[in-house]
Amino acid sequence: MTPVSVSFDGPVTAARHAPVLASLPDHFRVVLSHADILVVDGTVPGWPSSCTGARAVLVDRPRPDDDDLPRGIELYADTGYAAAPIWAETLPRIQDSLDSAAALIESIVAVPCPDELADGLLTQLVMARSLLGTVAVELVTVDPDRGYVVTGKGDTASGVFLSLSGTVGPAGLALTTASPKERWRVDMPAHDSARPVSIARFDATGTHTGRPRFESPRRALWRGIHTARPSTKTLLTDLATVARILRERLL
Repeated sequence: MTPVSVSFDGPVTAARHAPVLASLPDHFRVVLSHADILVVDGTVPGWPSSCTGARAVLVDRPRPDDDDLPRGIELYADTGYAAAPIWAETLPRIQDSLDSAAALIESIVAVPCPDELADGLLTQLVMARSLLGTVAVELVTVDPDRGYVVTGKGDTASGVFLSLSGTVGPAGLALTTASPKERWRVDMPAHDSARPVSIARFDATGTHTGRPRFESPRRALWRGIHTARPSTKTLLTDLATVARILRERLL
């Protein structure tokens, strides 16, 4: 099988992704131009314009932008913790545990510096959407240099309530779900780390844990792109939510 070619829009995206691609030599090769996939820096204003002419684009640290994306390209996004392989494997069981009449989902993400709070909120929204499908959130409180608290719920008929918060500190994410049936807790290290995610289920019989997976979310993202080429269908919706929160002076 011919490796998929990848190029970068600059040294920042290359530094973040080239080492991961080097660990998948049978799947990808790095080229200077005319690649199958172009990696662009989503923190650069006007990043959608750099996608023009590309066959497929992976957006690193995607942020809201006023420019429209070109039509007819495959779009992927590095959404951090949401790409963790064990999260995808456990997701159906966590969904089954949620009682639509009464359940709570709480997530806390820590980022090393304030300008990454938007990244933390986006990955939380992606994970919440994967659990609930539809997510509506509202700002509760914010300190632009320290963090935020956002609350919400699933669709209007749902009794599942949501609390998302972000803070500045050692990187990591925790997510807890609670319902009358059982409770789950997910603890994730820094999303570029290969340290295993800890997932535990609590029910009437005790605490249950699974086998660890030693693979970073970023490597799993690239492996998934090579295997299935899954396009990101909700990225623009989630970025619109981040943009609305930004206008409310959240981040």
